[in-house]
Amino acid sequence: MTKVTDLAAATRRRRLPTAAIVVALVAVAAIVYLVFFNIGGATVYSLTIPELHAKGAAAVGQGVRVSGLLDAASVSFDPQAVLLKFDLVGEGQTLPVVYHGVKPDNMRDDAEVIVEGKLQPDGTFLASSLLFKCPSKYESDTPTPAR
Repeated sequence: MTKVTDLAAATRRRRLPTAAIVVALVAVAAIVYLVFFNIGGATVYSLTIPELHAKGAAAVGQGVRVSGLLDAASVSFDPQAVLLKFDLVGEGQTLPVVYHGVKPDNMRDDAEVIVEGKLQPDGTFLASSLLFKCPSKYESDTPTPAR
């Protein structure tokens, strides 16, 4: 009878509790859900101004990143509403940009700007973030030869 009791005890020790299996499956399902559904929201397409205009109505409301040169003559900033408006120029085309936020200090004519946001139905680009590339003043004019 001891053999049967020992065999039954060994069998019980090897089985995983049902609760542990359920918890593990729920954890794996939660991780898969978070990874799968958050990847779609994090992807942003980088386009030029002509590529954005070529998409037409299909680009409206889609999150995109657009780069171009700042037209300093078009810059207007309303400090009361904290509203910045300017035009981006690229390959002969212009994109009016609206940004709700503080005016960056390094805004200068022909600065390369990367804006991230959504194209509105009226053709303006509502930017959620601005990135100004470093001006060339940080680069030396003539490279020094290595000796």
